[in-house]
Parts: sequence; structure tokens; C-alpha cells
Amino acid sequence: MIFKQALLSLSLAISTATAYHLAVVDQNTKTVRVFPRDAAKWNKDAIYWSFTADQDVGWFEHDDWADLDDVKIRKTADLGYWLPRGGKVGMVDIIAGHESADLDDVVWQATPGDNPHSLERIPYLGAFVASSSTPGKLTLYVPTDASDVNDLSKIKKSHEYEIPKAHGVLWHSGKLWATGEDYLYKFDVVGKGKSIKLVMDGKKIALPKVSGRASNGHDLSASYKDPDALLVTHTAAAYTYNVKTGKFKTLMKVDKLKSLVQHSSGEYAWVRGEKNEMGQYVSFSDESAPETVTDKRGWGDAEFYKAKIFDPDYE
Repeated sequence: MIFKQALLSLSLAISTATAYHLAVVDQNTKTVRVFPRDAAKWNKDAIYWSFTADQDVGWFEHDDWADLDDVKIRKTADLGYWLPRGGKVGMVDIIAGHESADLDDVVWQATPGDNPHSLERIPYLGAFVASSSTPGKLTLYVPTDASDVNDLSKIKKSHEYEIPKAHGVLWHSGKLWATGEDYLYKFDVVGKGKSIKLVMDGKKIALPKVSGRASNGHDLSASYKDPDALLVTHTAAAYTYNVKTGKFKTLMKVDKLKSLVQHSSGEYAWVRGEKNEMGQYVSFSDESAPETVTDKRGWGDAEFYKAKIFDPDYE
């Protein structure tokens, strides 16, 4: 309840603003920082909220909180993020009135291994699903007590599901969706407590190919404008996928897209890996011409991986 009230307070502040906010993951500074989309410059004076994953480790120790990559805002008032290269996934408590958070605010964490890429929480059931890319799997974490799914101390690892090169994972329209090598997957989440399992709904869905090239699915997001649309990026392009018709539509023929989101106004915001496979800017484009950059924000030594809309209410 405290988490929910805290997030509602933050969401209210955002919804009454004249523009939306973006949570930007920067590997260079090991931070998630939230900026107003229309701030003239994304500098320290423009930061709305931030999370810092700075951890003191010795030369012989592994920094499990290095290389932040993904961020999700959910109605539980928690901020979910994942870390690659054997790192952790976890949730952070966003407290109303607090402008920043750090590792002391992590309320749940796990180490799925195999280069984790994203984390999702299943609403009402208290379960988590992490995707890892090498060689590829989904890891399911479930509450051991079905009568108290909000007790994070009782969340334990349950099952692993093989998905080659798994990257994105997203709860949308009552289903769990995941991207992997060449395919988009759709799962039902069945059972409660320790009996929760993922059951594939239908056959795996082939991702479109560009010039016959294999397509490794990457980012997976929901459109804030079209409730039936998923935004899917892969090796060489980005698409919308209609969850009702089961049809893909080419959106952008741009490679190395690390993340892609769409605001309720129709505007797209995206990060393309350029220097060292990281992005130095978040690019913006209109719905009528998604590939044409109309604006951008960032800085030269940034190492952006993903940028997500700072608002949980996409469905």
C-alpha cells in the first residue's frame, strides 16, 4: 500500500505537467535519471528523479550492479531494472517526496545469470520474470505464500524456460510477451503461489526479416497511444505488432535500436547504439515519419541503453 500511494503521488505530478517524462538508463554513470522530455538541456538541474547503482567493490570482486540497461515503472510503485553480464535484476522503492534513490532502496533482487536483459512483474500474482540472452532463457520467480504475494522476502526462483537469445519481456493485454532469436513469444501465466507457471499461447511468432537476415528480437514496449500495439525492435528494424490481429507493420528500418517507446501524443522516443554500442542521445520523431529525427536530448559521453516513459498507466 505504501508503494502504491507513493507512485500515485508521483504519477499525479507527471500527469499534470505540460509534457511527459522519460527514465533514461546511462551505463557510464550507473544511473537511471528521469528528465522532462521538453527540458531545454538534460543536465543536473533538470533531473526529476534518479537512481544510482554505485557500489564499492575491491579489485577481486565482481560489481553485480554495473551496466544498468532496462527500466520499467509499474503500479506497485517499484522501479524494475535489470543488469547484464551475470548481474542482478531487482525492484527499487520509489518514495513520494524523495528525489533520488540508491542501492539501499532495493526491495527485492535476484541473480538469474546468463546475461539478463529485462525484468517484468506479473500483476496481482506477485511473480517476476527475467529474460537472459546467453544462450537464452526466461527465469520465473514466484511467491511461496499465495495468500501474501506482496511479501518480497518470500519470492523464490521457480522455473526456467528456454528461449534462444531472450531479450525483451513485457506484460500486456493479460499475457506475458518475450522476444528472442527470430521470434516473438506469447505466454499465459497460470496458477497461484508456488504453482505459477508460464504456458505458451499458440505457436511462437516469426519476426519479420530484412533482406533475408536473421532477426534477433531486442526491445519490447507498449504503445501509450494504441492499446493494441506492441513496439518490437530487432537487429535491423522496428515494428508494431497488433495483439488482436497478429499482424506486424514496419515502423523504422533502423538498426541497433536499443529502445523504442511511443507517447500518447503519438511521438516516438528511441535510443540507437552508435558509439561502443551505446547511445549518446534520445531521439524523437513524429508518428507520421518515425525515422525522421525532429529533436534529441543527451550528451557526448553518455552511454544510454534504454529510455522508457515514466508512467505505469499504459493499459
